Amino acid sequence: MFKLARTWVAQVFHVSPREFWVVALVGFLFMVCALVYVWPNVKMVNLAYEYQEQKRLYQELLQENNLLKLERDSLRSLDRIQFLAETQIGMKEPEPGQVVTILLK
Repeated sequence: MFKLARTWVAQVFHVSPREFWVVALVGFLFMVCALVYVWPNVKMVNLAYEYQEQKRLYQELLQENNLLKLERDSLRSLDRIQFLAETQIGMKEPEPGQVVTILLK
């Protein structure tokens, strides 16, 4: 099988098998060097895309957090609590005689 490959290389490329393997090795090393040179740039582009996605997600979460804080503050509003106490529970302001002050010594 190797003899067939050697004759094929000699016939097609018109070089000796040794020269063919030297050229093939140099070509392979060139490809490896090119890949080593290009790979960090490819990785950097992928990281930039990932960073943009994380930044977008952060902005969405920040907006949702602000909306939740606003909702929390509106639910804690004393005016709202007083309104709910009067309308849903039926509570009302105490009469002046119903309030008792306790003093601690």
